[in-house]
Amino acid sequence: MGKQGEGDAMGYRELIKKIQHDSGFSDAESKEALDQMVESIAERLTADERKDFASQLPQELQDIALSADMPARDERHQDIIREFMEKENIDEARAKKQVLTAWGALKATISPGEIEDIKAQLPSQAAAPLY
Repeated sequence: MGKQGEGDAMGYRELIKKIQHDSGFSDAESKEALDQMVESIAERLTADERKDFASQLPQELQDIALSADMPARDERHQDIIREFMEKENIDEARAKKQVLTAWGALKATISPGEIEDIKAQLPSQAAAPLY
């Protein structure tokens, strides 16, 4: 399957800048939120869906998506916001802002069909913040 939207998708730096603009986060925190969001989503997808997701991302994020480890079954169902809180050692409000701004940036670069495929594959508790 070819890369959809190639040429008109946002690049990695543009995505980071979008998160920074939308959130007020530092450049480093915006990058961390984006990278963590891609990893969190990719961990919860089947191998085929992960490849489809990665194919629509800038190269730097493709590498993160394709190398993400599949978590234990019960961890796949963990709320993405709670996962951010634990991995980033931040409070719930900050984690929610990271998740929502990173997801907003990603939605600007992946196709609507892929967005729906991702939501369909994520366990409902994990996907709740993305609606």
